[in-house]
Amino acid sequence: MRFTIACPHCGARGIARAMEKESDTAWMIDFQCDDVTCGHTYRTRLEMFPPETPIPKRERRDALQFQFNV
Repeated sequence: MRFTIACPHCGARGIARAMEKESDTAWMIDFQCDDVTCGHTYRTRLEMFPPETPIPKRERRDALQFQFNV
């Protein structure tokens, strides 16, 4: 899979060429325009925002709790 994003200069497809990890949740990505007459290069930042509080795990239910009336 390729990361693509529109070129801010001409609007053509820009393809990710390099990725630099800044932290566990942030990356800097270098893009290059796919239009050879433009050739613009640009940098973007991708950052994930995990939930502030961890989602608690639910206790596993026993199979006996799933009894059906037959």
